[in-house]
Amino acid sequence: MKKIWWNWLFIGLGLAVVISLYWIFRGKHNNRICSDFEVKVVNKSPAFVDKAGIASHLRADSVLFIGRNWNDIDLTRIEASLLENDFIEQVDCYAGFDGILRMDITQKTAILRVIPDGKSGYYIDENGHSFPLSNKYTPRVLVATGPIHTGLHKKLYTFTTYVNQSTRWKPLVEQIFVNTNGDLIFTTRLGGHEVVVGDCTRLEQKFNKLDDFYNKVSKRQGWDKYKVINLKYRDQVICK
Repeated sequence: MKKIWWNWLFIGLGLAVVISLYWIFRGKHNNRICSDFEVKVVNKSPAFVDKAGIASHLRADSVLFIGRNWNDIDLTRIEASLLENDFIEQVDCYAGFDGILRMDITQKTAILRVIPDGKSGYYIDENGHSFPLSNKYTPRVLVATGPIHTGLHKKLYTFTTYVNQSTRWKPLVEQIFVNTNGDLIFTTRLGGHEVVVGDCTRLEQKFNKLDDFYNKVSKRQGWDKYKVINLKYRDQVICK
């Protein structure tokens, strides 16, 4: 009985020591000054954002923390400010025991670069949202050109996502064009011809038709015989 009692006593003393040390170190940490910050882009290298750009963004938003006591630093406010940055998808800020503020940043992932006629270019990301071009980093993604307006974003996003997820078609599609009718057209790295897709309905069927055409026609007549392959219409392929 005494042995059990002593065991519980030692356990209780151990917990008391751990709790005391926790509050001591927490108090010392909270009384420390933030000496600097580090930026880690967790999902991409090179990156749209860097430490200098983050510092400039926070200064412009009047978010100051260097040289301040940790008790006076609002990490939630810092995160909310950074999420307003055009290139940031997610951010996690936390304090290091060395007095340095850590920022783990997930930047937006571009899947398409859009260059509309007579307008500024921009990217469409993997979630279908647009964000501006950057002078720091130009990712290697598909490019879409032509009389593009915001009403075509969903169509471009759907088509690009389908192509990017296909090991068969991603290496083949070179560039995307939009004509005045809003039809999607792409050029290929094989044969140099144009493929008219039209809208994004029946994409799998359309690409299956293209696959059949390549296997049954182009192999016999040559890849460069046709300049335009039109997949718009159901159950047929029209070539020029």
